[in-house]
Amino acid sequence: MIPVKFNRALAVAVLTAATALATHTFAQELVLGVIGNSKDQVQPYTPTSSASAGSLYGQLYEGLTGYDSKGAVVMQLAESMTPNAALDVWTVKLRPNVKRHDGKPFTADDAIASIKYMMDPANNFVVSSQIDFVDPAKIRKVDDLTMEFTLKRPFGLFANAFADNDFKMRAIAVDGSVTGTGPFKLDSFTPGQEAKLTRFDDYWGEKPGFDKLRIIGFRDQQAVTNALRGGQIDVAYSVPYTDVPALTKDPKLKTVVSGTTTYPMLAVRVDTPPFNDQKVLEALKLVVDRQQIVDNAFGGFGTIANDYLGNNTACPAPSEPQRTQDIAKAKQLLAEAGKSNLKLEMVTDGAYAGMMEMAQLYAQQAAQAGIAIKVRRLDPATFLNRWREWPFLISLTSGPYETATLAALLPEQGENATHFDDAEYNDLAKKLQSTSDLAEQCKLITQLQAIEYKRSGHIVAAYPENITVYRDTVSGLKPDIYGRTAIRFGGVTVNK
Repeated sequence: MIPVKFNRALAVAVLTAATALATHTFAQELVLGVIGNSKDQVQPYTPTSSASAGSLYGQLYEGLTGYDSKGAVVMQLAESMTPNAALDVWTVKLRPNVKRHDGKPFTADDAIASIKYMMDPANNFVVSSQIDFVDPAKIRKVDDLTMEFTLKRPFGLFANAFADNDFKMRAIAVDGSVTGTGPFKLDSFTPGQEAKLTRFDDYWGEKPGFDKLRIIGFRDQQAVTNALRGGQIDVAYSVPYTDVPALTKDPKLKTVVSGTTTYPMLAVRVDTPPFNDQKVLEALKLVVDRQQIVDNAFGGFGTIANDYLGNNTACPAPSEPQRTQDIAKAKQLLAEAGKSNLKLEMVTDGAYAGMMEMAQLYAQQAAQAGIAIKVRRLDPATFLNRWREWPFLISLTSGPYETATLAALLPEQGENATHFDDAEYNDLAKKLQSTSDLAEQCKLITQLQAIEYKRSGHIVAAYPENITVYRDTVSGLKPDIYGRTAIRFGGVTVNK
């Protein structure tokens, strides 16, 4: 027998190679499917938003504050926000020991630079109008983790406003690239097609339980469904509600169903004929068979709505009668307005579940009153680039009343696709924004909803639920009232 001499160097090399192989073998990747937008960018301050961009930004960046899964405002990069008695000076303290993806600490300089960039008109970040109470010239750095904001006017909803998903903080690395503080860092990005990310192990919050994330962009909802069925993706950002019954029969697929404030609605420009005529507007609201839209467009996953944004607040509903379909009354109003036999075009990108189905159903319902509606589907980039120009479109809301709805209904707001500008509504909204008294806020919200019901350009037919479908190899996805179940990965694991 020939003796074998122990070679320490060889043993170490073999062990190192085995460890590397094991690490590679057991690195877990989650693949998310979403409708892609070719105009998406890595930096978060873009003129338009999309499902695919939101999916990416949610991994790379964070806000000073945010909303938890049940709708409460929570601190994120900020540790505290404290106002003076007049609510016109706010002191913001940042969370200590937060690292950026480039390894440097996140500081007040980064936050101030982010806010000033958002608010610079040259950068065309249209949603910055939602934080127009901030005077960017009067943001003062107190120390590396403290800022003082002297506002243009008293504002009691300061923390709520910065919790909006659009107001992510970023930083600029030494090489000029954009970097964030989120749970993943970016490896590669092809707009509208694919983003590859790696878990950021120095992340301060709850980390994902998998190493890699790939976000794949698809052309439409059906393509996402097919990819889920075929095993190309692990989680679908959304699927057509009509596909849910068949998908749930697959033993390898699971669902998370939750109430949500993220949903589509019809919207018309009330500053444009024929929609600037209240009789025409009322007729358009009266042709809707809301139960049919709940049952067919949303597969029964939802409840009927009443032409105001109402499931994004716990405040009492306004005492307005429930609108029901009344074709005869709709015809009468159109005749009185001299608008019988209307011909209209409705546009949508169909990027969210239920959009196309609701548009097609509404067109069928309106035809009963002599209104001919052509539904036109556009790619997300084309649709979003002209967001505030379309006379008739499928819009989307997401978020609590005091921020999301006001952004969709106050004049000069980037989300106001209807161009609604109502003096009474505007006055009540200012009062809402200037109080921190919760009872007074609820009183005002109920009054605002009553005005929406009567005069706004939104036709809100249903409050659908959010349904996320995913493969059984994924664990830990949670219900979320803002429709983020498919893109919130703290504690989520993958076992393939």
